[in-house]
Amino acid sequence: MRLHLAFLAALLSSASPVVAETAPLERILSATPIYLSDGGGRDLAVLVDNLDDGADLYVYLGLDQDALRAGAKPAFVKKNAAWNGGMAGQRPSLAVSDKGSLLIKSENDSIGRDRWSETLTVIRRNGALIVAGFTYATRDTIDPNAGKSCDLNFLAGKGTRNGKKIEIKARTIPLADWSDDNPPKECER
Repeated sequence: MRLHLAFLAALLSSASPVVAETAPLERILSATPIYLSDGGGRDLAVLVDNLDDGADLYVYLGLDQDALRAGAKPAFVKKNAAWNGGMAGQRPSLAVSDKGSLLIKSENDSIGRDRWSETLTVIRRNGALIVAGFTYATRDTIDPNAGKSCDLNFLAGKGTRNGKKIEIKARTIPLADWSDDNPPKECER
């Protein structure tokens, strides 16, 4: 873990060419080291405020200190990978699942009675980043019976909607093609 923290600190230092490739340091919302490369090398996912109610995802593969000094370029960029409301309870974040998948999280847990959270589970397969799963939950701060939930595994073709198991068509969805404007119809938001 100490190596990860030192690597991340070096990457996010103001002198790092990688930061210059993504955005000014103050626009970085979340960053996490992750292992997506085929050879198991260190990789990095960075979520950056795009100043338009969204956050862009930058993924750097196979980084080391020499790559940082040489001005590494992102291997993948996804515009509007997450929603960004710009205040506490509305900021997106990145995490790594227990199985090593990248988790892109968005939420509104601060404004209005309709609160929600969304997580995209992203993996790398055959050199491409794909959306393996989608989790969505809503709650109403006034009506405790109004909430909904949906958890889909696109690769297995299974999921749950409002606590009940559902079957879905197994499919591969490239992260590049994902859009929150068209959420999975199986979730009926």
